[in-house]
Formats: sequence, structure tokens, C-alpha cells
Amino acid sequence: MEKIVSSTDGSHIFYKVLGKGTPMFFIHGNSGSHQAFQKQVDVFQKDHLLILMDTRDHGHSTNQSEQLDFQAIFDDVLAILDNEKIEQTIMVGFSDGANIALSFANYYPERVSKMVLISPNIRFDQLKKSKQLLYKSLHVVSEQLLRLKKGSRVLRLAMKNLPLTSNYREKLKMPILFIFGDRDIIDLKKVIPFIDSLKQAKLIVLNKTGHSILRTRPLIVNKEIESFI
Repeated sequence: MEKIVSSTDGSHIFYKVLGKGTPMFFIHGNSGSHQAFQKQVDVFQKDHLLILMDTRDHGHSTNQSEQLDFQAIFDDVLAILDNEKIEQTIMVGFSDGANIALSFANYYPERVSKMVLISPNIRFDQLKKSKQLLYKSLHVVSEQLLRLKKGSRVLRLAMKNLPLTSNYREKLKMPILFIFGDRDIIDLKKVIPFIDSLKQAKLIVLNKTGHSILRTRPLIVNKEIESFI
């Protein structure tokens, strides 16, 4: 079922609801949409209630603000959870969606039971140098040459460090599964210290795998998620 909820600033946030059972909330990556999880839907809707959102400025969702920031997206997630009367959910995020999920759980840990974070980065400088340069170049072109407000907002958010609190270890006590490819755009050696700081976190690195894990390795990703949740 396709739905739209009005967020705190009047933005219309699109999401789909599928299946029934324990809730799972999916958040896609930068410039993507809920369709990023097409290869997960059939597997998990059998035993879970799936919520697949388009984050604001993406897919069918709008953005009434001139800015795009984490708190606005947190409000959108809360609006969906409250609209569906979901007190707590498993969160599954990919790329920037994993960044959003991780940050959301830091501020609203009571709403998250478990997390699956696929290719997140905590700081912008944890992306490989070539990817950092690409983002910066695209942002300049989008903002200064093409004057694309929406595209500029999306890229600017992707270059921000996560707004984690100083006591994030106390907040992020739920089980967390991290999944990366060994050829990911994320520099793993820069992210692993953060993962190691979370005692309940589990790390899986897939061999001969790049950033597009959901598309290229869906069977093993789905298997790992099933075992984890």
C-alpha cells in the first residue's frame, strides 16, 4: 500500500507498507528511492511489516524547506512511525540511508530495536578520496552552474558528518549489523574504529564487492540480515 504523511513542516513524505509482522523500516541512499530494496521485499514481507520510505527531496517525497538536514528527516521518520502506530522497529539503511538510520537511533534509541547498516560512513573524510572529490565537484556544478536547489541540498547533506552525540555509545546499545564490500567507496580502516567502539556491533565484509551491495549481492545480504534479526 502506498501512503503519504505530512511532516512537521508540511512536506509530503511518501512510503510503502507491505507484509505483516515485526516492523522493518528501510531507508535508501543518496539520490535513490524506496525501490533500492526491491530484492529484499519478497524475502522479508512474509514475516515482517515493511516500511519503505522516500526521504524528502527523493522519489515521491517533497521538501517544503530551503534546507535538507538530518533533523528534518528524523521528523519524517517519526511521522511515519507514529502514523503507523509503530513504537519500535528494526531499521535497515543503505549508504546515506544507513547514516540517517544510525543518527536517528542515536537521538531516538527507544524507537529502534535493531539496525542493519549497509555501507555507512560517520564522517565525510571516511569516503575514499576519489568519491570525496566527485561529491564536491558535483555540488559545485549543481549549486553554482546549474542552480539546482534540490540536487544541491541532497549533495550537501551527503558531505556532512553525522550529528552523533558525545555519549553515542550509551545511546546505541541495540544490536547493530554493519555490512560493507571490500571494494566499497568507504575507507574501511577509517570506519572500523567506530564499529569497534560499539560492543554489540557485528561487522561483515563481503569479498570482491563494491558499494552497490543490494544490487550485486542480494542473496548473501538477505541471508545475513535474516540470521541477524
